[in-house]
Order: sequence, then C-alpha cells, then structure tokens
Amino acid sequence: MPAAPFLVAAAVGGNQTSQGPAETTTAAERQGENRDRDEIDYVDVGQGDGVVIRIGGQLIVSDAGQHNVEAVDATLQRLGASKVIDVAILSHPHSDHVKNFLALVDDFGWTIKTVVLSHSDWWQGTVTNKTLIDALRQHGARLVYVNAGQHFGWGGGDWEILSPPADTYTRVGQAANSSVVYVLRTRGDTFLFTGDIGKSVAGRVAQRWSSEQLGRATIFLATHHGSAAGSTDEILEATQPKWAVLSTGRNAYGHPSPDAIMRLEQHSVSIWCTNANGTIRARIGNTGKVSWQASRQQVPWWSATAGRETGSCVGR
Repeated sequence: MPAAPFLVAAAVGGNQTSQGPAETTTAAERQGENRDRDEIDYVDVGQGDGVVIRIGGQLIVSDAGQHNVEAVDATLQRLGASKVIDVAILSHPHSDHVKNFLALVDDFGWTIKTVVLSHSDWWQGTVTNKTLIDALRQHGARLVYVNAGQHFGWGGGDWEILSPPADTYTRVGQAANSSVVYVLRTRGDTFLFTGDIGKSVAGRVAQRWSSEQLGRATIFLATHHGSAAGSTDEILEATQPKWAVLSTGRNAYGHPSPDAIMRLEQHSVSIWCTNANGTIRARIGNTGKVSWQASRQQVPWWSATAGRETGSCVGR
C-alpha cells in the first residue's frame, strides 16, 4: 500500500494550525532534507503504536505496530535511511506494538543495530514473540535490556528511561506494565512515551517526573491507545502536555475511551488521532518550534484552542 501524500499544517506558538499545499520532494531532497530539524512520525498503523524518529541523523523506531507495515517502511525510506535502523525500542511484548519489526527485518530487508526492551517472561510467551526475538538475534541486532534511571544519547538527544524499575513487572501477566517508559529531550522540547502502562505505574512515573522537575511535555503519546485506564489525571497533571497523539484504529476494545478523552480535554491538551489524521509528522526546528504535517486531516482531532472536535476518531 503506497503511503498517502502529506499535507502541511504549521503549528505556531500554542495549538494554532494553518493548512498548506501538498508536500512533494525529490529523491535528492529526501536524502538531505531538513537536516537542521529533528522529526517524529506517528505512523498510522491502525490499532497499535508505531513511531519513527530522526534525531541528529540517527533513525530510531519506537514500536512498529502490527498492521500497515508498508507505511512504516515508507516513512523510514523517506527519512533517507539506507536500510539501517540505529535503534529499535520494543516497548513491551504485545503484537500491536512489535509484530511489524519481524516483517521489517525478514521481508523489507532492514538491519537493526540495537534493540532496546525490558525484561518480561512474555517475550517467550507467544510464537510471534519468540520468532521476533530469534529473528532479531539472527540478523545481528544487539539486545539491550533497560531499567528506570538509565540515559542514552542517540542522535544527540537525551533519552531517559522512567520505567520499569529493575526486576519489576517481569511476570507473564505483567507485560503491559513492563512497558519501556521514556522521555526524549531535544532542542528544548520534551516527548513522553508510556506504552500500555496501568494506573499504578503511571502514578510512579508521574512522581518521578515531578521529582526530577522535567517540566512540560511538548507531545505525549497517549497511554494504551486512549484506554479508559490510561492517560490518568496524575500523569497529565505532572507532565502538562501541549499535544497528545492517539495512535489507534478500528478495534474491539473501545479505544479511545470517552474517559481518557475527557481527561485530555479537561487538561487542555490538543489531540491528534491517527485514525482521523493519518500518519502525523512533528518536526522540531532549531528553536524548538514544532510544525505539524498529516497525511489526512490537517487540524488536530480535538483543538484545545477552539474547544471542539473535527472529523472522526474511531467512530467518535
């Protein structure tokens, strides 16, 4: 499936957006485009998470979903990658977050240098998970198991692991809470990724965020696709995000939940939704200003400025 063309919506200051023309680039431009800007693409992988990040010329894929792998591949190619992913972050062993990594290495010919994950018995709990871990090792990836408190400098950014603490949430029934929660800081902006953590873990992450005085989150990838137990008041109060992204599609779980949406709206967080907006691209300039592009709808699904929804997010 070919990737949809992008339209431009530039965000200035708070949550203002303006629509622009379709974006077109040549192959040469794709190789060298916007090297003075970092970029985070929240790929439309349907129900699941898939994020492609370019920081300082390095490519990091933070989950890859289980549907629409062609869109993940197309995003990587557009960013100029020569079939090499520097870092793959596997948040936790659920297929809607990690299954597409198998297709990327086996079917699309991508090489992954480093794989970041947390300890969980569920990595050996399904055929898909076992096959994925075996394939990553066979393709030469280095597996790095992380814990809260570690920092990494991929691409010149500051990546801090906020959860899980060492030797926690490792049992089969704790796979969601084993999610690698991290904050990325680059060019004065802050980006939060929380996987599928539950309310109690979110509380601990919020406490850590406050104790470290990490400030306001620029973009928050909404916890667990907007589930009822995710995106809690506690974590929203601690992080005060400007924008949230709901990465979701048609599903049988009720995502996104009205409760989670209400909490985001009450905290004045403008919401982008991959089901409404398609693949969502956030570019970060030298001054930290974020500009937005999307492959479909060009304004956030819910605007904190306008106080209204535009379009439909999984039927809502």
